Amino acid sequence: MEANNSNQGVFINGRAQIIEMLQHMPREERSKLLKNLKVRNPQLAEELSESCFTFNDLDSLNDYELQMIFNYISAPILGMALKNIERAFQRRLLSLADRAYAEEAFKVLKTPYSNEKRDIKRAQNKIIETLASLKKRKQVTF
Repeated sequence: MEANNSNQGVFINGRAQIIEMLQHMPREERSKLLKNLKVRNPQLAEELSESCFTFNDLDSLNDYELQMIFNYISAPILGMALKNIERAFQRRLLSLADRAYAEEAFKVLKTPYSNEKRDIKRAQNKIIETLASLKKRKQVTF
């Protein structure tokens, strides 16, 4: 039995650990690290870049890139994702949307829901996944 355990070893998910580390790094340091990695392994650098993008990084996108979100994300999902986010960013994002879309998103933003924390995380993940897909198609850069 002991020999079996020693032969199996321990599995460490290094990629997940690197992604978590990158998500907590300041944006400038993360960019520098990924740039250096891209020289040696462009595919890994691209995968890590997509995976370490967080919802708070949306603020670094330009207005055109943010407006792309409106074509792929419904207003209620955006409204849910904006809950508990800095007001200045909420205003910036909603001001880029057309009035009807912004009003619908704002209505969801201000309405309390049960299981709000879970739904906020889901909505934010949906937006991040959409942006990752847009990045693969080279429609946005981050």
